[in-house]
Amino acid sequence: MRIRLIAAAIIAALVVLALFFINPAGRPRCTELDGAETLSVPLDALAIGTPKFFCFHDHRGEKLRFVLARGTDGKVGAAFDACRQCYKYREGFTAADGNLVCRLCGNRYPVEQMTTGKASCAPVALGAEVKDGAVKVRVSELKNGASLF
Repeated sequence: MRIRLIAAAIIAALVVLALFFINPAGRPRCTELDGAETLSVPLDALAIGTPKFFCFHDHRGEKLRFVLARGTDGKVGAAFDACRQCYKYREGFTAADGNLVCRLCGNRYPVEQMTTGKASCAPVALGAEVKDGAVKVRVSELKNGASLF
């Protein structure tokens, strides 16, 4: 009877681990974007004060993740879904109460300050421009950050 309980516990632990690696707990879903040279996100798709997660697959199939957010001042912030220090652990960020939150160390960044950082944890800034009612991100810049993933 004891062996069956141990076996059941091991199987349950393996199932939980498998589910974690399929969709890591706390990791927000990203909106998939396609484009050859530039990715475009309508400005209206970004709610004020709420970080939104996006991803792009490069030619090797690598998923490159990034975050866009519009502050209460209307300005758009852009960052890779990676921290300068914590990227080695591949945890990225999540969003809570209008903040970007590092999933490893727990540092919180209001949308208006999402690329400033605290201590050694700092979101890696991503160049983006607002043009013609949309936020434009260059694919080449995303590819330059591939080592973060």
